[in-house]
Amino acid sequence: MLEAVQKAGAKHMVGFNYRFVPAIRLIRNLIDEGRLGRIYHFRAMYLQEWILPHYGTPKIWRLSKDVAGSGALGDLGAHIIDLAHYLVGDFKSISGLTKTFIQERDKEDGSGTGIVDVDDTFAAAMEFENGATGTLECSRFAAGRKNANNFEINGEKGSIRFNLERMNELEVFWVGEDPKETEGWHQVLVTEGYHPWWENWWPHGHIIGWEHTFVHEITHLLDAIVNDKPVGPHGATFEDGYRCNVVMDAIAESSASGRRVDVQY
Repeated sequence: MLEAVQKAGAKHMVGFNYRFVPAIRLIRNLIDEGRLGRIYHFRAMYLQEWILPHYGTPKIWRLSKDVAGSGALGDLGAHIIDLAHYLVGDFKSISGLTKTFIQERDKEDGSGTGIVDVDDTFAAAMEFENGATGTLECSRFAAGRKNANNFEINGEKGSIRFNLERMNELEVFWVGEDPKETEGWHQVLVTEGYHPWWENWWPHGHIIGWEHTFVHEITHLLDAIVNDKPVGPHGATFEDGYRCNVVMDAIAESSASGRRVDVQY
């Protein structure tokens, strides 16, 4: 697909809509401005619970490798891998572990059971090309977690935390900027008119939701097409999608071999 659009000269974008959450775009802006300084760590968890045993989820298409390709790795992991690429940079090497907890489930048509041949969870540790380190964890067996896409970035000048279930907020810590008596993490409500995209929405404090990320995403693509602007770096191109797949393949390879894998884009 990447080769085809490059040959055709067409605009191309992958639907990584989390790049279009205002709070996440604000993080990228702060990094670009040097506000965090050198990045030391990126750690991310994307946790859901919907295939826990008590839900009785049958063997749907997401649990079949020939259709879905992978389980939590491709379903959830792709998103935090792309965020790591977007916010920190390319991966250098990675170690991964995948696990399937329930290996057989009832078929949807009631005709017996079928083998689950995708991962229910994975964990990975990586090094970035710029020297930062990171961890990734995804699970669809995390009780109580509905759509918990969480990540934290630690830099020399501060740290930032994000939780998708509170997508209009950021937690921020700045090194040495507060009086020591009150130094600590503080919460930022990302709804001001000077925050990304907010000139198009409501007065401050009037939060937006999941659907707005897709409005931002499609508007970005249409603007790139109509006005001949680049899709990247803020929109994920097919090149970004390819790089994400390379990393997912490296995690699967590492889990199968038990060895650390160099990421070769």
